[in-house]
Amino acid sequence: MDSPDSIFEIYIRYYDIRSLKSCQSDGHDEHEGKSSRDALAQLLKIVNLKFHSRTSIFDELLKLMSELQLMADFSEFSRFYDFVFFMCRENGQKNITVNKAVSAWKLVLAGRFRLLNQWCDFVQENQRHNISEDTWQQVLAFSRCVHENLEGYDPEG
Repeated sequence: MDSPDSIFEIYIRYYDIRSLKSCQSDGHDEHEGKSSRDALAQLLKIVNLKFHSRTSIFDELLKLMSELQLMADFSEFSRFYDFVFFMCRENGQKNITVNKAVSAWKLVLAGRFRLLNQWCDFVQENQRHNISEDTWQQVLAFSRCVHENLEGYDPEG
């Protein structure tokens, strides 16, 4: 299988990657879990070969954002947001570093999350562990339902 050349080609090939956890929890079969695991491994290999520095990954994601119609379609944005998490993972890791997560959030949630700067400051000051996929997903949900005055925030939810 030949390697995609551009970030857009990589996205088209891998945007529907799902974690093994989500395949298991939504009833998809073991075969799909294996293909997702294989696809994740291929994506990580491509990322490691093509994007040698954190800066180049974010530069490429910015290019991709400019090519996609993310503002109009939340489902497309949600797929892109998931893809960013997988692009930011270090080889062999299930989580992403706090610094990489904050950089990614600042890039992809700019203009979508009114509390973005406060959230990123909070995470940098208080988060001691890498960012899990669950946390990554919760931030997107939080960004959509909570307003600047914290209306919509449910500490029990």
